[in-house]
Amino acid sequence: MSSETNPVCVVLSLAIGKEGELTIGTIDDIQKLHIRTVPLGEHPCRISHQEHSRTFAICSAKYSPSGSNGEDMETHYIRLIEDQTFEIISSVALDPYENGCSIITCSFTDDFNSYYCVGTAYALPEESEPSKVCFLSCV
Repeated sequence: MSSETNPVCVVLSLAIGKEGELTIGTIDDIQKLHIRTVPLGEHPCRISHQEHSRTFAICSAKYSPSGSNGEDMETHYIRLIEDQTFEIISSVALDPYENGCSIITCSFTDDFNSYYCVGTAYALPEESEPSKVCFLSCV
């Protein structure tokens, strides 16, 4: 929703994640706010927009009862969503205890492609701070 080439996007766009849904809004030239709520069925944690591919990438968490001990089982995902229809184009489930911590869109020198770069960390129950982190790059 923001980019280094167009910092005004931050002022003209809004994304709000709350339990089970994502709300995305834009403000047009006459200052009218357009909002659309997208039911996800999971908790959005991080979001990035890529104008070139017309997609959003989100890091999200889904909680479901495990049954055996009564605790909720937590699964984290990286989802690629089309920015007009909000249809999920692609989805990757992260490893157990792996959480999506950051996501940005970027490009590299001498490469015309745009990439989503995701930072993750393993939050093991016996550790007070994550001891293992990963960096993922996707076209």
